Amino acid sequence: MTAGALRAQVRAGERCSFARRVAAIRRPASAQAADTQHVYAEDQLTVAPMVLRQPPMGYPDSLRRSGIGGTVRVSVVLDAKGRPDSGSVRVVSTPDTALNGPARAVVAGTRFAPGRAEDRAVRARVVVEVAFDPRDTAAAPSPVYEEEDSLSQKPALLFGPRLDYPEDLRRNRIQGRVLVQAILDTLGRIEPGSIQFVMTPDPGFLMPVSQYLALARFRPARRNGRLVRSLVHMPVDFRLRRLPFRCPVSADLHLRCPP
Repeated sequence: MTAGALRAQVRAGERCSFARRVAAIRRPASAQAADTQHVYAEDQLTVAPMVLRQPPMGYPDSLRRSGIGGTVRVSVVLDAKGRPDSGSVRVVSTPDTALNGPARAVVAGTRFAPGRAEDRAVRARVVVEVAFDPRDTAAAPSPVYEEEDSLSQKPALLFGPRLDYPEDLRRNRIQGRVLVQAILDTLGRIEPGSIQFVMTPDPGFLMPVSQYLALARFRPARRNGRLVRSLVHMPVDFRLRRLPFRCPVSADLHLRCPP
């Protein structure tokens, strides 16, 4: 894409304050319960939706030649698989109405990672910003794939540094599992701005996990034999000696600990 850029307003929690995300992570499951048709607002989500793949953007040539551009803000409801509901796409604000049609089309055709309330994928309404810049000649970001997207090689952890256990949590005998969602690049490194925390037993674990992921190295994903960016979910466990650990040991990275 050479004529503009698209990003979810809440991508990687950009517009979500750290305090608000921690509050959402700690919210009890009963407060998150709702039927599958409920649409969550951005501030009710633990994990914000994230742009994975997008179609080519149609930038009207007449506007580009005239140097007319700007950002169109588009509201959309995403289902629990990250698919836009085409009937929900509407323009919130625009610098020029001629950009509205292309902006709506690119949002409707974009694949997102769904929003999550705790560890459940849910329907969510988000605002997406579609930027039209007549001077922008940069290529579109490479697509991000999930495990179900026919990966020929799934990502795997190769090396992880020592995980620092916060001393205050150790003294208070607090342990448990942190669930993380992030984007893995084609070199096997976590993209820093992509890290989101699905669940944590205590906010004090978030910083050590972020530091761990910054140094960890993974086998990158492959699709049709080519290295690709991928969306990963992984557990990071904090365990204390001589205390029972109720989190199951499994290759299923989506497993949470029982209450």
